[in-house]
Amino acid sequence: MNFLHAGEVAALGTAVCWTVTMMAFESAGRRVGSLVVNLTRLFIGFAYLSLFTWVTRGLPFPTDADAHAWFWLTLSGLIGFVIGDLALFRSLLVLGARVAMLMMSLVPPMTALFGWLVLDETLHALDWLGMTLTLFGVSLVIFERREDENGKRLFSFPIFGILLGIVAALGQAAGL
Repeated sequence: MNFLHAGEVAALGTAVCWTVTMMAFESAGRRVGSLVVNLTRLFIGFAYLSLFTWVTRGLPFPTDADAHAWFWLTLSGLIGFVIGDLALFRSLLVLGARVAMLMMSLVPPMTALFGWLVLDETLHALDWLGMTLTLFGVSLVIFERREDENGKRLFSFPIFGILLGIVAALGQAAGL
């Protein structure tokens, strides 16, 4: 069967799964804490990934990888899983799932910037435009102001939560 819109359906399904997952992680984090949720998720993911690689490759761990590959795998995991995910799961509690996931939309532009700066990848004008539009859209939500009962203008979201969201996005981007 030739499914004409498979890409669109896959993208929509991914967005739904991300939304449900982040709302569940936010709820669980409020009950038991962000660190417990993050560590539990990592252990379950590690078990499933080990089982999958054991079934598909005959090895539960990539013991056939050389030291160079292990170095980069470890560094990527420390930056992405430890720093990025710790900040993400905490930002879910401080900002809520909607804004925390909005902050994660900065990951692709940040990854592209890291690729440009570190790996000397080429970015074209359309790439820069896309990154600028993403940053502008996130900024519109993040820097929205409201007034308190005295008419004093306040940020809508705590600065600590915004910083956690930026660290989470930077950790994910650098880990990638």
